[in-house]
Amino acid sequence: MSVINLAGLNINPVEATSLNEVVFEKTMAKPMIAEAHGVRTGIQMNTFIPFFGLLPALGTLSAGCGKIPAAVTIPTTQKQWTPRLIDFRLSHCQNNVNQDFKLWKRAASALDTWSKVANEQLAFIGDRTTEALTEAILRLSSFGDAAALNVAGGGVITNGVNVNLFTPFNGIWQQIFVGVGAGTIRRVAIAENGGATYAAQGALAANVALATMRALYEQIDPRAFQFGGLKFEMTRSLFNNWMAFLEDSSLAFTLDRAEQGASKYSYRGLPIVIRDDWDRNIRVFQDNGVTWNLPHRMILTPIDNVPVATSEEGDFSKFNVFFDNLTESLYIDVAFYLDAKMLEEYAIAVAY
Repeated sequence: MSVINLAGLNINPVEATSLNEVVFEKTMAKPMIAEAHGVRTGIQMNTFIPFFGLLPALGTLSAGCGKIPAAVTIPTTQKQWTPRLIDFRLSHCQNNVNQDFKLWKRAASALDTWSKVANEQLAFIGDRTTEALTEAILRLSSFGDAAALNVAGGGVITNGVNVNLFTPFNGIWQQIFVGVGAGTIRRVAIAENGGATYAAQGALAANVALATMRALYEQIDPRAFQFGGLKFEMTRSLFNNWMAFLEDSSLAFTLDRAEQGASKYSYRGLPIVIRDDWDRNIRVFQDNGVTWNLPHRMILTPIDNVPVATSEEGDFSKFNVFFDNLTESLYIDVAFYLDAKMLEEYAIAVAY
């Protein structure tokens, strides 16, 4: 009890006043782009990618003099880079931040209220912008679909989601579906993807991931093993299934190996990349209200066979920050060219 009656005052709890006292929403783990894709910079619009095949089988018993030249040629095919311009703008008006929020202090001068943004606040905005940029690259490179439609329109994109988030170009999965349909890409079916409910889809058999990795390893064209960078990439759902299988089999000690302080996962000596971004994008953007669209996916291919490309000579992570006196707001402009290609179809095996 106090002799001072504070009932007539609005007393606010003290907010955190430094960044290390606040825990912001954690972003799900994302693979580094270069871990899952070959990265090509400086790619110009409409650049062709030539492919040179091999000569057919040659060498028979000699017929002696007057040999007739073999009527064979080296086959060629090509694909084409068509980087598309992707952009977005963010705006921030300092005066719209509640003055009772003590985490970032305002400028002492009234005239500086709008233009002076605390370094910590600017760093936070920049960090979240970089997160959004990375998400855009991962979303488009994997799930881009130039003909994307919402579920209500006959497509797979969650109703209410802006389909323009996917339509700049066809990403890796859309190219895979075309190749599987044409019979040029080998596919292993995952039965649980056809479940009629979320629960049915999630009820993976105990050895699905192991059986899928084994099938991809055995079915991929042997020439793929001549490439460097051959990797498994899989949804978190399949990786968790594999971990559970190993633990139940008392084989968990074979799961990983320490390398420079971090755990590296592999199967038959080939590294595994856990694509948490695939799970995240499927569950948020490919949900028809009853099931997800193919929530369990895996590929086996060299990462240079599924490259992403930009016309930028440096990297994807540049953006422009400027203050506009007329609108008294801070703006963050992000723009980049992006394309993704699934190159040689014999060098990939997929499961979904």
